[in-house]
Amino acid sequence: MKFVYGIGIVVALVLCVFLFLNEEAARPGPLSIFHEEIAQCKDCHVPWHGVSDQMCLQCHEFADHSVLRPEIRFHEAEKHCLKCHTEHRGVQGNISKTDHTLFSGKLPCTRCHTDIHRGLFGGKCRECHGIKTWDVPGFKHPPQDKMNCNRCHKPPYSHLDKAFWEKIEMTHGESVQDIPPEDCWRCHTTRYWRHLMMSHPIGYPKNR
Repeated sequence: MKFVYGIGIVVALVLCVFLFLNEEAARPGPLSIFHEEIAQCKDCHVPWHGVSDQMCLQCHEFADHSVLRPEIRFHEAEKHCLKCHTEHRGVQGNISKTDHTLFSGKLPCTRCHTDIHRGLFGGKCRECHGIKTWDVPGFKHPPQDKMNCNRCHKPPYSHLDKAFWEKIEMTHGESVQDIPPEDCWRCHTTRYWRHLMMSHPIGYPKNR
């Protein structure tokens, strides 16, 4: 057993000497475009300890929250940097991934996120949405033939613009004066909102 321990110690010492003499071998990968020109190893790493919040705060300062955008104002806490940020993912790598478990449950989601429902379902987002994925567990979209999209969806501002409907009328050669913008089902599918299916006429269907 002592022989095994001895071999392990020798291997560890050889590895340490190798990394000490060959700095490139210890590099985990290229820096992002944000740090590649301004940061050296010693700027972020402490030998044998790695990166810490204190090292980040040598360059990044958030004490004056009045200059912070609302969606990142929580940075004024100046802690847990490494929970959301990492490096060495390449020049175009994404170095930010928010860990929502760090936030207080009392923090309104709309402090950072735009309410795409525009107040239709109130402000308690967590009653439907989780913090790890935006998808609603167990949600199944109603079939398209229900034609009551406006119960959940509101028309965007572009659909309330006269020029928008003039373009539709010009393209289809049909009058759209009697078609309310709430009739989403006429152009949109339930599979993918931006996948427009225009094989049908704009006018009202015969079965309605």
